[in-house]
Amino acid sequence: MKKFMSLVAALMLCVGAQAQIVSSSSRSLKVENAPSTSLKYVRLGVGFMTFTGEDGENWNTKSKVGYDLSFGFQKPLANVNGLYWGMELGLGSRGFALDVKEGSDKYMLHNIRFSPFTFGYKYALTDDIQLDGHLGAFVSFDYAGKNKWENEDGEGDDIKLGDWEDKLGWDWNRFDAGMEIGVGVWYKRFNLDFTYRRGFIKPIEYTGEWVDDYAGIDSKPGVYNSNFMLRLGIAF
Repeated sequence: MKKFMSLVAALMLCVGAQAQIVSSSSRSLKVENAPSTSLKYVRLGVGFMTFTGEDGENWNTKSKVGYDLSFGFQKPLANVNGLYWGMELGLGSRGFALDVKEGSDKYMLHNIRFSPFTFGYKYALTDDIQLDGHLGAFVSFDYAGKNKWENEDGEGDDIKLGDWEDKLGWDWNRFDAGMEIGVGVWYKRFNLDFTYRRGFIKPIEYTGEWVDDYAGIDSKPGVYNSNFMLRLGIAF
């Protein structure tokens, strides 16, 4: 009887040990195959805004500093570790400055922006540091803006966006859509991100009597929004 009980005890120990090994292996396998966790984030930073395109050089445009505030999320995609998709909603700006001989001529517009999809991949350098490459699309709408012109003495005029057609001869397209590509670094919950945003819609059309002033030039000049952003973010 004692031998039988000893044999049963030995078998139970073997089964328990085997169960622990299987359980441990299952947990390890689950962790290895698990995608990156979902997260929400906010980013805030500056943008270096200008126009680009086939007519960009003719305009003698210069960069102007703007801003970007974005709220978004990232969710695992296709059960692949590091691969994700996300959306983003934000407030920001687009604009440019013109190179004039006397004084300054600056254009600043404020918009609301929506990125319906962004695809990215995070590559872990260490347990706490990840490289984050991403590519997405956006649409935006300018809800306000103004042109500020000043001469060398600081005297000038501010023209609101709604008056640009009457005073500048520009029918401004408030909508824009395009692509954005970027790369960033995550350290735990903190993020440093570099993103380039390029619009695909021509924003300006010459109208009224001013069309004659641009004789021989396309009424819709080939210039597009170009914005390079440097942003800091935090996940929550």
